[in-house]
Amino acid sequence: MIVPGKYPVQVPPHLAGTVAVSLGQRFLWRFYLVSFYALFVVVVYALLVGAVISPRSSDVLVVLTDVFVAAFLIFYLISTAMLVKTGASPFMRLAGVRWVRVDTGAPAGWKCVGKLILENLVRCLLFGVGQIIVGFASMDEMNRTWFDRTLGIVPINTKAGRDTYKTPVAPQSQAPTQPVVQPWNATASAAASLPPAPSVPLSAPPAPPTPEPEATHVPWASAASDPVPTPPARVSAQASAPAATAPSSDYIGSTPWSNSDSDASASEPAATEQPLSFSPHSSSYSTSAQASDSSLSQDDADDRTQLGVRYDTARVTFDTGVTYPFGGTIVLGRNPLAPASHPTASPVPVDDPQRTVSKTHVALTATREGVLVEDLHSTGGTVVVRADGEETPVLPGAPVQACAGDTVRYGQRSVVIDG
Repeated sequence: MIVPGKYPVQVPPHLAGTVAVSLGQRFLWRFYLVSFYALFVVVVYALLVGAVISPRSSDVLVVLTDVFVAAFLIFYLISTAMLVKTGASPFMRLAGVRWVRVDTGAPAGWKCVGKLILENLVRCLLFGVGQIIVGFASMDEMNRTWFDRTLGIVPINTKAGRDTYKTPVAPQSQAPTQPVVQPWNATASAAASLPPAPSVPLSAPPAPPTPEPEATHVPWASAASDPVPTPPARVSAQASAPAATAPSSDYIGSTPWSNSDSDASASEPAATEQPLSFSPHSSSYSTSAQASDSSLSQDDADDRTQLGVRYDTARVTFDTGVTYPFGGTIVLGRNPLAPASHPTASPVPVDDPQRTVSKTHVALTATREGVLVEDLHSTGGTVVVRADGEETPVLPGAPVQACAGDTVRYGQRSVVIDG
């Protein structure tokens, strides 16, 4: 809890983010109340005096007095009902004061009426100044008087901090999920922008070609001058099939045991087996070219410039005068650790001998619009002070956007957003 003019104090979770009522607010709402009572008394006495001075209009003035007193009683009953239900009367709401229970953070209820009765009793026993004496002499570190501590009440400022009546503390599981900046994975980023790799590994054998129709016997004169390429996988299977190609120096034309007198040898050359070293100029080249292209694709993929996640950047200046540029998220505190909501955040220790800053106090995330300020359930609280002087408390689980020129106050330390 933030206490005006004093060090922040540690409070239960249901009072986190609240601001204690200052002495000025205490005097302000009581000034409103005393002024209202004084105005009522003056009007009533004026009506009664008028009735005495002017007998002709006495009946009218008496009726007006009765109406005015009835209206005052109705207003008093409504104010008491509001005080019991919400912990704040109309004049207290006007001054930004609410009385809540210190054990639950809910409106104090009938304890508010008990506090008023106790204060009036002490005032009567000590001749009208007892309440002021007891109040000033018994003020603690949370600006609570003896009356507040006796009845378990804590006055909070509804205009500067969190109003527990309107915004109760939400469970941790219901806190809004913040975007998590994932660490840079260069391999995954580069792979996402590259074309798909070939499905066949370089070491795998080439796929078998489409079966071709078997060669038929044709006259020697009509045979093609170039040999018909045959895949190596089918060489042994077609070794016994007659060749339909013209003879070349790679083929055996005759053997000592061949029958030169047979009609088959006279009409066409003998079928021979192609050498195992034969490489077709079409299918073999295309297979090796694919392998070469796949190899080049893999090499190009390895040599390609790696891509990564681009962080938005910002720059802040600490109250010590040190300027700190950063990207992503940083966590400030006396001994900060990256929270579960920002696992990749960079811890930035802050020297604080007075111990007004929590160990893990506040997270600053650089965005395109500015810096997102998130209070990490700190004890002293976090406030964003705009360039025009307006203060915006940062509640746990409800980040606040800070722009260039704004000041982030955490504990008794501060940092200025430069852009």
